[in-house]
Amino acid sequence: MKFKRTIDKRANKITYVAADYGVSYMFKITGDTLAHNFQWYIVTGGKPETWHRKADYMEETLDEIAKADYPFAVRVFNALKHCPGGDNCYGMRCLARTPYAFGEQKRLTCHGKVELGSNSEDFFDAREFFRYLNGLVTKKIANGEPPQERIILYKTKRSL
Repeated sequence: MKFKRTIDKRANKITYVAADYGVSYMFKITGDTLAHNFQWYIVTGGKPETWHRKADYMEETLDEIAKADYPFAVRVFNALKHCPGGDNCYGMRCLARTPYAFGEQKRLTCHGKVELGSNSEDFFDAREFFRYLNGLVTKKIANGEPPQERIILYKTKRSL
């Protein structure tokens, strides 16, 4: 995967975006705190009902990780940012809500975002996740599978 780096105006956030696969990795400084996360972003060109994700491989990547390192896969799954769901989030027809399943567990997340701390283990986890994701993407390319579009609709009271 190829990533493009962008730095915001205030230079307190650096984002790496792999546009072909709809995934981004971000470092942000807030006060004295460094945070980083990665997420599957939403392609928002057009009307909200056409918003989608290019290729959300979170579940497939977790399954690949679990084959070799199950505790690591659980750690990544547990780091997914919980979404309050329903009508408590972004507003009209929020499509940032993303349901994931791993093993017997299910979780409703915001943007498929994995929130990480600033310790060395969390940086290692991010690097390992992308190593597995790159391996999965390499297999898909070798098999001639293009990135799939994934449309996620989550109905709320406001969208009915």
